[in-house]
Amino acid sequence: MNSRSPSTSASPVADAVSGALPLCLIGEGIASSPSRVMQEAALRAVGREGSYDIVNVGPAQLPGVLADLRAGRWRGANVTTPYKFALASVCDELEGDAVLAGAVNTITVTGDGDLIGANTDAVGFEMALKGRALWPEPESRALVFGAGGAAAAVVLALTRVPVVRTTIVARRINTARSLIDRLTAGGVEGDVAVGLWDEDYLGRLLEAADIVVNATAAGAADLPLTPARLRPSCTVADVRYRPRPVDLVAAALEAGLRACDGVDMLLNQGMLSFRRWTGLEPPFDAARAALEEALGP
Repeated sequence: MNSRSPSTSASPVADAVSGALPLCLIGEGIASSPSRVMQEAALRAVGREGSYDIVNVGPAQLPGVLADLRAGRWRGANVTTPYKFALASVCDELEGDAVLAGAVNTITVTGDGDLIGANTDAVGFEMALKGRALWPEPESRALVFGAGGAAAAVVLALTRVPVVRTTIVARRINTARSLIDRLTAGGVEGDVAVGLWDEDYLGRLLEAADIVVNATAAGAADLPLTPARLRPSCTVADVRYRPRPVDLVAAALEAGLRACDGVDMLLNQGMLSFRRWTGLEPPFDAARAALEEALGP
């Protein structure tokens, strides 16, 4: 990686691609992703010719995908699990939140084949919660499950509240510590601690939490968390959007808590990526309609 820039992740790249715009999503286990439907609907809504491929590959195939990306097969890419950290390390330049989080979810390919990495997840998460009046108040206490790329963006977003403390809880404690080290190296400031994946250990932290975020693929039954034991004012957010209704969100709502799933975050981060690739104002309404239809009731 050659350089890092402090410019914002949500801003369009200066050299937006003209003509047909081939795009893709790179990840593993993503064959059923609704991102293609959402992004292609957005392209149609603005009258832009283009396509959006789902590139579902294992680690062994990743170098070939990167070679195709640099060769211009795609001019932009979204990145999802489990490659957000790995692809950040091979970008020629990181901008904005990608520098801070050490993770990318958006790549733009220049005419010379350079990869410009950005991260729209943190802003997408913030937009999602603010849109539903769920954004925490300053000096809140947060607990985040997970230590991958999504968790990095969530923690970064929460430092901007700013929350008084964020506790990261991962199945492997060293993974949580590595995430804190990564954020610190990126220049993220704030009180971020590690918690054990054990509900008894987390008891007092859960009782004091103002917001709890599941940034893992784990369902409600596999999390060390009982929504009914959270304080009545606590907000529960889950980055998952399938299956619907998301079980943790349903349990939180049943317990009388405020809660949301990851649909709005998915929409927002995707449209912020769209803005970077096209330089155009994203057609949020058209993209949302397509996304909701793809996800079903």
